[in-house]
Amino acid sequence: MKKNLAFSLGIVFLLIAFASLSAQTPRETEPFRLNFRLGLEGEMFKRDLTYGEDESVSPLNSYFSTLRLELESGGYVISLFGGFASSNFNTLVFRGLPFSIEFEGGGLSGVVFGAELSKVFLFNSFGVGGQVRVISYSGNEKKWAIPELAVEGELKSKPSWQQFSIGPVLVYNKYENFIPFAAIQYNRLSGEFSLRELVENLTGEEKKEVKGRGAVSFSLGANFLFTSRFGLRGEASILPHKGATDWSLNVRALFSF
Repeated sequence: MKKNLAFSLGIVFLLIAFASLSAQTPRETEPFRLNFRLGLEGEMFKRDLTYGEDESVSPLNSYFSTLRLELESGGYVISLFGGFASSNFNTLVFRGLPFSIEFEGGGLSGVVFGAELSKVFLFNSFGVGGQVRVISYSGNEKKWAIPELAVEGELKSKPSWQQFSIGPVLVYNKYENFIPFAAIQYNRLSGEFSLRELVENLTGEEKKEVKGRGAVSFSLGANFLFTSRFGLRGEASILPHKGATDWSLNVRALFSF
């Protein structure tokens, strides 16, 4: 977990540094301006995960709500966000505990934070650019009583996941207040689920390293500008892989200052 957190923080600091350097590049025709946007974001997704030596498959259903800050200068946009998240890892099977468990704990609350960096170069009605994004979720520790045992037993869970995506973006910029876009991205999700079992004098802990099955996502979305200071953004993505298709939905409301 500490390694994943350090990796995520490192990515965030690199994005900030890159955006700062870009903003300080001398521009002969465009004076330096820094625009701020503040908003709310909601996202939900479904990903199939694999784990264990036998590559068992288990679904991950997650959603999060975050507060978002965007900084824009010279066409570069850096975004920082953080908030509440819930992730459901149901059907993970743990056989290394004193009593085998198929986890059915439902949604596990926690916190999520992340960062994005994007840039689009406009050519008449079209724009071409790219985006990189990193997200890290850390679930709160939760306890349950083990059912169907003659003696008292307890489970403790600690989940986490990280998601990294990067890829090109194509924008259609002909309309003034409606800007559709499409993206293809390398998209990887990995994580860890730790489950500890206590049954009288028996104690055991097992960790599952999990990773998403798919690696390439396809997205369609649009920005809707209602006024010069307020807009909405929606995006739908699919991530096909062998035998199934994962998906995600993202909605943002942004206020400019």
